[in-house]
Amino acid sequence: MKLNLKAFALTAAIMAGSLSLILNVLSVITGFAREFFELIAPFHPGYTHTLLGAFISTFWMFIYGYVVGALFVLIYNSIAKE
Repeated sequence: MKLNLKAFALTAAIMAGSLSLILNVLSVITGFAREFFELIAPFHPGYTHTLLGAFISTFWMFIYGYVVGALFVLIYNSIAKE
């Protein structure tokens, strides 16, 4: 069985972006995992530890999720049998 590239990649992107938004907002409000977000800041251009930064991080995680999801499907489909 082969996977649908667009559907899988978009699902991975939505999940990664949503999780990033939730965790970033929690971190801004409570300070939870602040060190982690400071660690990933160099990989998210424009990111700061604010609510605006949470949306910037969400955008980048959406992009990363889409790319990783698409790569996974390409590898899986090349290995999978019909």
